[in-house]
Amino acid sequence: MSDAAIISELRRLVGTDFRYECVGETVVALFLTSDDDIFQGLIRHHTATEKHEILCLIAKLTSLRVLDLRRCMVYQLPSALSALLELQHLDLGSNFLGEVPEWISRFRHLEYLNLAVNKLQRLPPSFSALQQLRTLLVHKNEISIFPVEYAAFQQLDYLNLYLNQMRTIPDCVWSYRSLRTFSWGLSSVKSIPDEIANLKQLRYLTFVGNKIRDLPDAFCELENLVATRLHKNQLESIPERISQLSKLEQITLYQNNLRELPTSMRSLARLQKLNIAWNKFERYPDWLEELPALSWFAVFQNPCAYPAQGLAKVREVIRERPFNARHTKFADSVTEEKFGPELIRRGSFV
Repeated sequence: MSDAAIISELRRLVGTDFRYECVGETVVALFLTSDDDIFQGLIRHHTATEKHEILCLIAKLTSLRVLDLRRCMVYQLPSALSALLELQHLDLGSNFLGEVPEWISRFRHLEYLNLAVNKLQRLPPSFSALQQLRTLLVHKNEISIFPVEYAAFQQLDYLNLYLNQMRTIPDCVWSYRSLRTFSWGLSSVKSIPDEIANLKQLRYLTFVGNKIRDLPDAFCELENLVATRLHKNQLESIPERISQLSKLEQITLYQNNLRELPTSMRSLARLQKLNIAWNKFERYPDWLEELPALSWFAVFQNPCAYPAQGLAKVREVIRERPFNARHTKFADSVTEEKFGPELIRRGSFV
């Protein structure tokens, strides 16, 4: 059965058009998700039998490099898919799988793996064989142990462990020296270890909804950090050495216990967005006007009201909390865990 015939049959079974890519007559990428669809997953509402038939047919496209099944709610993956040994990109996000099959470890070319929102309680140690992996997304699961074998992921560029049941940040994370984006949140973690300084390439850090009261000085050694979200912690202070983060453009300190900011922050020449809303400020730094790039500043729900004439040169000053935070452009950045360079470019991080 030719790839063209397989695509024709898939169109019939899926019931709607979908995106795919070819090299010559060979299908190398297939997407059963679409942002134009209200549910995104194009087979989300098919029967279990129909989904199984569709997935087994996809398994015959043995030259696939990209397979996107995000939000399709397939619940179970047929073993026939283990034949897709050329896969480089596999998106299984929001499929409620319960567990992931060991045979994924055979995909030795895999660079991108999304296992988010799958009710996973464990990750197979055998996945350590995926040593080309650059992106690993396992957020919003029930994982309590991150296998020590995953120290093998030395090419990792993007790691999202947000909202799981791990009590501590896995030690191997601090060995990922190529890491540029790291997300962690909603845990009982009370401190960030000094080993964070190992992540010299880190550009985007989300560390929200934890119980940290202060940042280690080692945090200030993240010389490539562009943006960080530290909201909904218990921060009482920011290190004076934060001025070393010369590339910092955006920082969210929303809903902490801060009363002041270090005066060294006045030297952060690239800082564009600063969120200190919902803290304990009784007076505000008089050096904020000295920040040459500052264009967005949130200050609501502090003991001291910010003067109406303050920061005249700043394009947008948020003095009042939005009425419905989840449906405002503002709150997308302080309530959601999604974070990375794509979101930064779209301007949705504040």
